[in-house]
Amino acid sequence: MKINDIIKIGILSISQNRLCAGLSILGILIGIASVLGIIGLRDGAKKLIADDIDKLGGAHQFKFTTRAWITKNGRIIRRTRERLNIEDALAIERECPNVLCVLPKVETRATFKTYRANVLGSTLKGVTSVYANWMRWKVQEGRFFSEFDIFHATQVCVLGSEIAKRLFPDTSPLGRELRIRYYTDAAFIRCRVVGVMVPRGRNIRGEYWLDDSVCVPLSTVQKRILGYKHVPQMTIFFKQNADIDEVIESALVVIRKRHRNTDEFVNYWTVKWTLKRLEHFETVMKIGLVSIASFSMLVGSIGIMNMCLVSVGEKTREIGLRKSVGAKRIDIFYQFLTESICLFFCGTLLGIAGGWFAAHGMARIAVRIVPIVPEWPVVLSLHWILISVLFSIFMGIAFGVYPAIRAARLSPIDALRAEN
Repeated sequence: MKINDIIKIGILSISQNRLCAGLSILGILIGIASVLGIIGLRDGAKKLIADDIDKLGGAHQFKFTTRAWITKNGRIIRRTRERLNIEDALAIERECPNVLCVLPKVETRATFKTYRANVLGSTLKGVTSVYANWMRWKVQEGRFFSEFDIFHATQVCVLGSEIAKRLFPDTSPLGRELRIRYYTDAAFIRCRVVGVMVPRGRNIRGEYWLDDSVCVPLSTVQKRILGYKHVPQMTIFFKQNADIDEVIESALVVIRKRHRNTDEFVNYWTVKWTLKRLEHFETVMKIGLVSIASFSMLVGSIGIMNMCLVSVGEKTREIGLRKSVGAKRIDIFYQFLTESICLFFCGTLLGIAGGWFAAHGMARIAVRIVPIVPEWPVVLSLHWILISVLFSIFMGIAFGVYPAIRAARLSPIDALRAEN
């Protein structure tokens, strides 16, 4: 018997018992749909995190921040005297071979006032001239800071797209004056707007907009606004093939040389450590999903195996008739094995479609419940779909072999005598 004839017979058998076949493949459908739906959401979340990290300069970076207090067992011991500064950043760039760039930054809340008396409280960032390039933030209008602005502490500023709309809703902010005040009793410092940045959206790790900030030259913030020379934080970019722990240690060696052989005032954080924790969470999540799907698939497989055994009983006389006219055991075996594989395959195809719809439905619900992002992407990777198809074929063979063998071993005489 030809393969296409065997497949036609298997599909015909399923079409004649639609209700029974539908109930039998329900477990397969639920298992595949649940796994693919959750994986689609998980991969979409990974894409959101990757995009968010890319907005902030990529994964090959770590941050140094100044620790104000030394604590032990949750208790404050003493206040730290040392502080990070611009010279530390230059020394790390110069002495650490795997470091590409160091971005010192001052970030604080401030009050902003326009010529129309629009007053707004938002984030003030004191940054260097290379900040936009390394943070992958492009200029939409005007320009970013130059080395001249940093060296001479010029009173210029660059606005994020969101705060530009809020401060200057009816006109272009370029060339306009923006007055900045750090605290209530301080005098306003006048700055001229020289640029507006492209929109970056919202940070998924918080509820603030990345575009709701005003950038001012770091030297201007230190000399004219805040009045101190130290740098609360610095972002350090390193080479892709470099070991993160070695780079951090080399940077700390530089800090210790410059600060009386101590680095206890420095906290550090890296993106890769966060990604490792996410990978650990994903592993636990995969184990849970596989367990749920395996249980559902097992229940469905038993149902399909039972249906195949019932089908063997219903077609006993047909088996005897086919054998009496020359059908071989292998032909009978393939007929019932194909029926089992078709049931699993149909359940998998319906499960893939169900997983796609379920993932999109859950994504819409997630956006409404937690409105951090305007859209939650659904990523159904091809290899997971391929794994589902191959797994369904394997399960179809594994749970269809016994009914097929039982049908193939029937004696033609006994089969013809049987009463269906």
